[in-house]
Parts: sequence; structure tokens; C-alpha cells
Amino acid sequence: MSGLFNTFNIVKRGMFAQQTALNVVSHNVANANTEGYSIQRADLKTTKPFGMPSLTTAAEPGQVGTGVEVASITRTRDEFLDYYVRKETSTLKRFESREYFLSEIEAIFTEPSDTGLATLLTRFWDAWQGLSTNPESSTARTLVVSNAEALANGINQNYAQLVDREVGISDLIQQQIFEVSNILTQIADLNEQIKAVVVGGKIPNDLLDRRDLLLDKLSERFDFDIKKTDYMGIKIIPKTGNGLIDENNPILTDSKINKGLAFVNDVIMNIDGKEIKKKDFPLIIEKDKLSSITLSININGDINKPYDVEISGIDEIKKYLNIEEIKDSNGNVVSYKINSIMPHVVLYDMQEFNQGNLKIESINFYNGSFKGLDSLYNEINDYKTQLNNLARALAISVNTIHSNSSDKSKGINFFNIEAETDIKAAEKLSINAKIKEDVFLINAGKIIDKNDPNYAPGNGERALIIGQLRNIRMEILKITSREEFLKNVYTDSNGNPITSVEPSGLNLADRNQTKIFSNNSGTTIDNYFKATISQLGVSNQEAKRMVKNQQALVDQLVVRRESISGVSLDEEMTNMLQFQRAYEANAKMISVIDQLLDVVVNGLVRR
Repeated sequence: MSGLFNTFNIVKRGMFAQQTALNVVSHNVANANTEGYSIQRADLKTTKPFGMPSLTTAAEPGQVGTGVEVASITRTRDEFLDYYVRKETSTLKRFESREYFLSEIEAIFTEPSDTGLATLLTRFWDAWQGLSTNPESSTARTLVVSNAEALANGINQNYAQLVDREVGISDLIQQQIFEVSNILTQIADLNEQIKAVVVGGKIPNDLLDRRDLLLDKLSERFDFDIKKTDYMGIKIIPKTGNGLIDENNPILTDSKINKGLAFVNDVIMNIDGKEIKKKDFPLIIEKDKLSSITLSININGDINKPYDVEISGIDEIKKYLNIEEIKDSNGNVVSYKINSIMPHVVLYDMQEFNQGNLKIESINFYNGSFKGLDSLYNEINDYKTQLNNLARALAISVNTIHSNSSDKSKGINFFNIEAETDIKAAEKLSINAKIKEDVFLINAGKIIDKNDPNYAPGNGERALIIGQLRNIRMEILKITSREEFLKNVYTDSNGNPITSVEPSGLNLADRNQTKIFSNNSGTTIDNYFKATISQLGVSNQEAKRMVKNQQALVDQLVVRRESISGVSLDEEMTNMLQFQRAYEANAKMISVIDQLLDVVVNGLVRR
């Protein structure tokens, strides 16, 4: 039955409930600037009233309320927005990684500029044409050598800087793997704490916020899906290259990390008794000699935890290396070109590792910075390949005409022979040391044999033809030998293709014996390089555009999420006044009840 003491209990419950609500407001205000914090609310509900129907309940006009209590303290969170923020953040970080390094690659080539390769090529060709008008001048000859050396050094430097960017990307991936491993460990610990709190009948709001913040940070590295488990636990399932997930293969389940991340630091191969590592890439290996490799990996990206894993079989090897097949004329694979390690991130089975076994599997993430950084290896490899093609075509074409020979061992070559044959032509390109010592070894005239009675020191026809190479279109990718160069752009006086030439045979500088022409299927050396720069510019602009669009989208989603989950100080001040007045009103009720009790107890005595 209701009475003054029951009213007193109602008031007491009211004060406790308003006090709890004020505590929640205070907690919100204190965390207004805390990253990842979601605003919390004290959910109030009426307590069980008197007068519930029963056999012993006296008839009353209605149920009498017993006050208020805090049903729960909940956080305001929109899981739909969380999903899309993480999804779009993964895409943003993928293109941010690409845009950052593509901008660095643009800075390497510095095009257009007075110091870029395009300018150095122009000066190189101009120097040869200048020599053709004054072949007896030592100054003109020195100018050819100095411009050729500047061009070779420029190509060497650009190639070396591209290799340096690959090293920088590897270091960044390793650092991010270390970061991700720490995040997964923290999420696993939080899952254990969350489940313990939920089993105890409470809602772990702050722990859930901390876990969501870590999930946001994890989404920067790779895209994933979340599946809920019992007692507010979660499973993290990464999305692979096809955008699908394998629910039976989660990285993390509740407090258990199933799959750890490892960094592929190096690859070791023993070919014909020689140890080969990634620093030797790109590299061509005969098909039958590539049967197994050893991966040197760092567990969790930690350089203090190196392990070696042997991989056998070409199908398995292809999962960890970027390999191109080289086929013969019949379409049979005869060798492999290994460009780079791909991917650098692998998963290892945590349970097997704890038992002393290291079992790894490659993974191609669908999105995130891991995807963006790994994709850069393909692009950098393309730019390295194009520099190698440029250097090789330059060395072969100039050397063939300069030496008037398809045999590299005959005549005087202007560039070093290694640039013609080495797969890293851009790294090997340099001027023949003998020509640097004696510039008069440069063959500028039609006749290169000084003992020939027709030799004329003032003739510059060979230098003129070399200078005109800037306008000769050729199939750059097919210029892998002097024979291919000759077939591509040369014919004899009868219009028949030339396949070989000797210093004492057909004269490549004699227009009565041979003719040089532009191949309509090809491009000039200068335009080939310009196409490379155009490709780089388009890729970087695309990355910049995607970063701009994705950043706007992510910002919009974050603003929407903050409008729901963020702390509004104005709103909290309003709530504080509301709960303060309610608390004061309940306190005033105690004073009123005290007066009423005084009337009942002491008032009778006074009467």
C-alpha cells in the first residue's frame, strides 16, 4: 500500500536516477574531444507499480507508481555508417598511398624541366648533329661525350631512384604490418574484456568505443567484414582481391588471433651455385632452374623475428613473386622473368606457429594501404622496364651505326656493350671508357677505317645519321639485338632488309649502299620516353582525383556519424540543467515529506 514512506522511496529513486543521468552527462562532457568516443545516454524507465493484479490485491482506483530507475546506459552508434566509413576509408588509403609515391616518381623524372631526360636526349642528339658539321673539332667531340655522359648518368640515376622507392615502399609495408599486428592484439584483448562485462549483465560502452576506434584504424590497412559472435564478440574476415570473404577463414575470432601477418623481407634462390636475392631483380631464369625458393619473412613485421620458409613448385612460387613467362616461337615457356616480390604481406597460422611450425599463405587484399602499396610495385616495375628498353634501344642503335657492325666484338662502340644485353640496361648504360679517354675515337665520318684511302677527317655523315635517330621510328620493344635493329630500320640499296653488317661490308653511313627509314609500327626514342611520362602523369592524376573524391565522401560520412555519435556541448548543457532541476525537485519532495511526517508524528502530540 502506498504511503508517505513509499513516497519517500519514490523520491530517493528519483534522486539516484537523476544523479546517474548527471554522471553520464559529466562523462560525455569530459570526453567531448576523445577520439572514437560515442555519446552515452541514461535510459530511464518506471519501476514496477503497486496494484499489480493478484488474488490478495485489494481493489484500488488504479496502479500507484513506485518511481524511476536507470534501465541501462547505452551509447549512440550507427553500425551502418561505421561499415561505410571503414569501407570508404580503405579505398581512400589505397589511393593515398598510390598518390604519395606516384608524386615522388614524378619528382624523380622532373618532366618537363631543363634537367629532365627529355632535355638530356635533345642535347645528346643536338651534339651529334653539331659534330656532323664540324667533325674535326675536339670541342664538338667533347661536347658529344659530355652530353652522352649526362644522359647516361640521368638514366642511371632515375633507375637507382626507382629502386630506392621500392625499398621505401617495403619499409612502409613492414611498419604497417607491425602496426596491424598490435591492433589485432588490442582488439583480441578488448573482446575478452567485453565478453566478461556482458556476461556480468552490463554494457561495456567505453570498451566498445575503443574497439570501434581500432577497427577504424585497421580499415586503413585492409578492407574486411565483421561478423558478430556471442556476448558482443566479433570475427574479422579480410576481403580478398575479388572482394569476397571466406567466413571460415577469419583473421580474428573473439579473443583468439587465428592468422597473424608477416612481411616478406627477401627471397633467396640458388641458381647454378650462385645465391640470388631480391636486389638482383629483375632477373631472367631458365624454366627448369626455378623449382624452389626460400622466403625470408619477419613475423608481425618485427625485424627481430626473422624466419625462412621454403616454397616449392612454380604454381606456389607464382603466389609470392611477380613472374612473367617468356615463350618461344611455338608458345612454349622457356624461361621466367622475375620482377619483384608480390605480395609482401602474407598470413601465417597462429596455432601452428605456437606449436613450432610456420605455415604461411599469400593474400591479395581487396583494398586499403596494403593494396595500394603492393600495386605500386607493378607500376614501378613498368617504369624500370621502360627505362631499360630506352637505354637498350639507345645503346644498340648508336653502337650499331657507330661501329658499323652487328658483331659487338668488332669496331669501336660508343656505349658499353653491357647496356645492350643486360636486363638492367638503364643501370649499366655508360660511355665507352676508351672514347672518354680519346674523343677522336668517335666515328663521325662515312669511312671509319683511317687507313682507307677514302677516309676524310672532315666528313660527318655518320654523326649526322646518329643525330637523326631522334626522328627514326622503331619498334623499341623488339630492339633487343643489333640484328633486330637493322631489320627494323635499315635496308640495302635494293630495298632488302639488312640482318647483319661487318665493319668492312655495307656502310650504314653511305646512303648509296644502305637506307635508314622510319618503321610505321614503331615510335621514336624520344616519344617512347614521353609516352612513359604521360602514362605516369595519367596514373598520378587518376590517383589524385580518387583521393579528392574519396576524401570528400569519407568526410561526409564522418560528419554524419559525428552528428549521431559525437558529443554536442550545447545539448549536454541543456541535459545537465534538465537533470539538475529534476534532482532539485526530488530533493524538495524530501523536505515536503519531512514536514508531512512531522505533522503526523509530532502534530498529534502537540494537540
